[in-house]
Amino acid sequence: MFEIQLSPSGEVVMAGRLDATQCETALEFLNRLPAPRVIDLAALEYIASSGLRVFLLTQKRVRAAGAGLKLINVRGPIHDIFRYAGFDQIIDMVRAPG
Repeated sequence: MFEIQLSPSGEVVMAGRLDATQCETALEFLNRLPAPRVIDLAALEYIASSGLRVFLLTQKRVRAAGAGLKLINVRGPIHDIFRYAGFDQIIDMVRAPG
């Protein structure tokens, strides 16, 4: 199961499993936002390589508008996947405490 929503404070919140079957849903949601800047991943349990594409495309779009993404509350295993893929070099990330 995967959920994506906009919090009252304006952060995008993702929860569950971002796999190939959910990538289009995530990308469509993010593309509807003028410039998503902060994405909270505290409840993201899994990300497939196809999920990385969602973040790459969103970062490119946001950067073209003069901004950038910030991923917050990135849990250890998810952070490791981003780091192994080199995404820690192109997207600002804040690891979850603990």
